[in-house]
Amino acid sequence: MAQVDHVAIEIRTNDPLAVSIQNKLDKLVNTSKPYTIFRVPSYIRECNKNFYEPRIVSIGPYHRDREDLKCMEEQKLRYVKQLLSQNTDITLHKYLEVLRGLEPAARMCYYEKIDMDSGQFVEMLLFDACFIIQLAETYLYEEKPGTIFEIGWTVPLIKSDILMLENQIPFFVLKSVFDLYSSMDDDTYSSHTPSNFDSISQESVPPKASLSYLLGTFLQHETLPIPDADQNFDHLLAFYYHSYMCYMSSQKLPNKLKKVPLKLLRTRKVFPLISASIKRIIRRRLQMIAKRKPRMVPCATELKDAGITFKKAKSKSIFNIKFSNGVLTIPYTSIEEATRPQLMNLIAFEQCGGQETKPLTSYAVFMDCIVNTPRDVLILQQNGIIENKLADEKAAAEFFNQLRYCSYLDYEEHDLAMLFKKVKRYCDSSLHKYRAKLFRDYFSNPWSIISFIAAIMFLFLSTVQTLYSVLSYYHSSD
Repeated sequence: MAQVDHVAIEIRTNDPLAVSIQNKLDKLVNTSKPYTIFRVPSYIRECNKNFYEPRIVSIGPYHRDREDLKCMEEQKLRYVKQLLSQNTDITLHKYLEVLRGLEPAARMCYYEKIDMDSGQFVEMLLFDACFIIQLAETYLYEEKPGTIFEIGWTVPLIKSDILMLENQIPFFVLKSVFDLYSSMDDDTYSSHTPSNFDSISQESVPPKASLSYLLGTFLQHETLPIPDADQNFDHLLAFYYHSYMCYMSSQKLPNKLKKVPLKLLRTRKVFPLISASIKRIIRRRLQMIAKRKPRMVPCATELKDAGITFKKAKSKSIFNIKFSNGVLTIPYTSIEEATRPQLMNLIAFEQCGGQETKPLTSYAVFMDCIVNTPRDVLILQQNGIIENKLADEKAAAEFFNQLRYCSYLDYEEHDLAMLFKKVKRYCDSSLHKYRAKLFRDYFSNPWSIISFIAAIMFLFLSTVQTLYSVLSYYHSSD
């Protein structure tokens, strides 16, 4: 649990302003533990509100007071009652006792100050944790009659909402509530197991499922690997991100590029000790690196015009993008409306999660570069790289452009920096452009090829006839 220290600064003065500042400083909470639950910057969220704000259920404090989400609060109460009734050995008082102990650490997880008293905050943690656990368990055992699972659009919206960056509670809260709930013995647990459990086709479902299995099965429907809940996840989105990255990393990801070795020389304490000549060398070196690693690559249409061909990769990992000998190999991806908020929140988490590498961000920037217009989408579709389940190619182009909104990169060191460099160098070659133009103008279809061959034959025959005429003239002169 994080340690909290209140630092008071003594200011001996009657100045009202100084006293006011001192009071504000005394209220500050110092903690060595970093924040883990953030808000998306307002200027980004306003442009894409539906992708970062929940639409049906609020988890955590950030959207708790929204009137349009109040209807799900009654369902939360039902799930709390259902969960508490399944283990009568653990009373409500015990749950509250544990959560009150976790309250200080839970509050420190939130980037913004939470204006809720202790009772409200602990109640929110209990209701939200019970809701997620009971929802996942209901899904696992297929007890769907009479539940929210009967409404087809409800569950996809809930899954989307509980995987939003702003809609989280700390994972240690979720785990603590589940540990209390699952502390019943096997006989008690079996007595609450649904009667239709034996008919479930999922033979791998354990009779007493772990938290990671419950959450993993509900969120991923057995598509992605299920991580161990004992790992130190920040929240449910971090749990899903880890699983998603494990699945996508089934193929080796690009290695993280090494940082410039002279990075330490940038500090003010060291720079005065370096001679002017060395500083000039460093400046030149950094400028050369900036030139070698472009920030952008051309769109698919321009790449095609430059002679680059597109190929669908065999790998399932969207990160396994390669470029060699004029062939850009990109893994297949299917896009639909439900994919957009999922990817945008995973990218947002990657931006504030402290990861050393940001492969999703690199992928988003790359796809935003090569997809600008419906024509670009059509090129990728024709090569089997994109399956577009949106309205049209224009909507697909907007899909990839929106992924870029929250994607900030160090363009010198991101995962696809070397690929950007190779592609840009190939496109800048005049030889490749002329060769591509030749094939596009004269070999794009059978009629063009026939015309080109006919022209060559005509030129050849004309040359032969001219030579024959010249030779005949000289022979007649002799």
